[in-house]
Amino acid sequence: MPTSYIDRFGKGSALLHAYADDNSPRATETKPLFDVMNLQETQTVLNVPFEGNLLTQIDSVPNMEITLADFVVPDSLKNWNIVKTDYNLQNIPSAYFDVVLTIAGIHHLDDEEQLQFLIATRRVLKTHGRLLMSEVKEHSRTSRFLDQFVGRYTGTGHTGNYLKKNFVSVVALAGYNTIKRETIVCPWVFANEEILFNWMSKFFGLSNISEKDLLFQVEDILGLKKEAEVLTVNWELDFIFARGKKYL
Repeated sequence: MPTSYIDRFGKGSALLHAYADDNSPRATETKPLFDVMNLQETQTVLNVPFEGNLLTQIDSVPNMEITLADFVVPDSLKNWNIVKTDYNLQNIPSAYFDVVLTIAGIHHLDDEEQLQFLIATRRVLKTHGRLLMSEVKEHSRTSRFLDQFVGRYTGTGHTGNYLKKNFVSVVALAGYNTIKRETIVCPWVFANEEILFNWMSKFFGLSNISEKDLLFQVEDILGLKKEAEVLTVNWELDFIFARGKKYL
C-alpha cells in the first residue's frame, strides 16, 4: 500500500508549505503542460493537488481563472484560498473547468482511488476539457529515489503507487480519449550544492542526513550535472495529455 496522502501531508503543514514557497528549481516540470495550453485564451483551470508557487507563470495571466484544491488544507495556508476536497473532488463544481492540472499528485492514492480521482476530473471538466498531468512511473529512477532514499530519511516514510504500464487504459476507463503519454526528463536547477541540499531537505522533509550523503544519493540515483555554473538534477516524469469525451 502507498503512503497515504493524509499520512504524508496531513500530520503537519511543513511539507505543504514547501509547495507554497520557492519552487523555482522545478520550473521545467510545468513547461510540457503549459506548452499545450493557449495562455492567450480565457480558461478556467483547476490545480489539484495544490502546487502553489510552481504555477506562477500562469497565475499572473489576466484571462486565466485558477482554482487551487487539495486533500489537506492547513489553516496556515488560508491566504491561498485552497478548496478542501478529496479524491472524488467533493466541493468542486461539475462541468466548470477547461483544464485540470495535476502535477505528481496521485502516487499517494491506491489504484481504486486513482481511478475515482480520474473519473472525478472528467466530471468537473467541460465536455471537451483537458486533463494535463505528470506523475512518477513505476520502476523509474525517480520512484527509486523517492521510495529508497526519501522514504529512509523522512519522518512519514515514502511508498508511492506510481504509474503502471496500463495507465493510459485507466485514463480511458475514466472517460477520456485522445490520450497521449510521454516520458520527459525535467531538470531541477540549483545555483550550488548548498542550495540544493537546503531546498531538497525542506521539500522532502529530510532529516539526519549530511549534505555529502544527500549529494551522493542524488548523483547515484537520479544523475547530477555541473554545467554553466549551475547544478542540474535529472527528474524524470511521465506526462499524460488527455481530452474528454462527453461525461455520462
